[in-house]
Amino acid sequence: MKLTDALDPKKRRTAATVAVLVGFFIVCLVADPKRYIASVYNGMLLFATSVAPALFPFFFFTRILTSVGTAQILGDALKKPIARFYNCPSVGGYVFFMSAISGYPVGSRLLSDLCAAGIIDRRQVKAISAFTSTSGPLFIVGTVGTVMFSSATFGYLLMAVHFAGALINGFIYRIKAKDAKEYGELVRTPPDFDDLLGKSMTSALTSLFIVGGYIAVFSMIADVLTDIGLVDALAAPLVSLYSAVGWEPDAAHGTVLGLIEITRGCLSIAKSGANIKTALPLVAGLLSFGGISVSLQSLTFLGNCKVRPLYYLATKTTQAVISFALALLVSFAL
Repeated sequence: MKLTDALDPKKRRTAATVAVLVGFFIVCLVADPKRYIASVYNGMLLFATSVAPALFPFFFFTRILTSVGTAQILGDALKKPIARFYNCPSVGGYVFFMSAISGYPVGSRLLSDLCAAGIIDRRQVKAISAFTSTSGPLFIVGTVGTVMFSSATFGYLLMAVHFAGALINGFIYRIKAKDAKEYGELVRTPPDFDDLLGKSMTSALTSLFIVGGYIAVFSMIADVLTDIGLVDALAAPLVSLYSAVGWEPDAAHGTVLGLIEITRGCLSIAKSGANIKTALPLVAGLLSFGGISVSLQSLTFLGNCKVRPLYYLATKTTQAVISFALALLVSFAL
């Protein structure tokens, strides 16, 4: 940190707030180590058994594809729609495609790689990130739909709403037409074959451990916030709201958990017994927002491109609102 940064009152207040929060969680860990070490263990177990096997091959192979220029080749197939609707280079289509089949935070990781390679710039990263931050079908249909809600149909409806919400969201944050000429052409870079497999493996493992670390830590954070009653306190107003509109009030607890960590939130809503008319809009909104855990995972990569956290959270919030609204319309037809 620069000396001028250290003297900045705003940054000092931010540092003090972070220190207090971190200190609080450390005290909780020391006060009840058995409880919260188990929380971290459960998060690591979830990561090792479900997340890592699904993400690792995508991290590895997408890095190879990016290094050999496949992003530019595949992106050409979507050049016209990407340019017309988002005023972005065609590589945005490749990022969306890989994010759609891989899930969080592959889209953000790819944007970081492309930016570092000089293929796209910061403005393009910001615009593309608004429609390429998605979950994947393996999680949506397999985990949420089939396992949690015992309904593949629910999963497919959720997936359709989720991807539609992302594409509509990107239109809101598209590059202005007057700037499209300056930023609309894709810069070609020669393939990088130097130690391709070694670099791809190192990058994949580094990215994977970042994701695993967030999942483990936020498993503990979710338990701490539940134990001190904060989750119940935040859910209380939602209980009244859900009851008023005819939704299952027990789903309120899962809604709050989902804002922290998406997997636990979806599971809690499923266990609440919420029917599809209640669960579809709630889970669609939460899945598109991603939760704080996924946001921090994505910002770890997007931060390399100087994408500000407030901008990213704004794009995720609008994406969540759009997906919620679409799912609500679908639920009326069921």
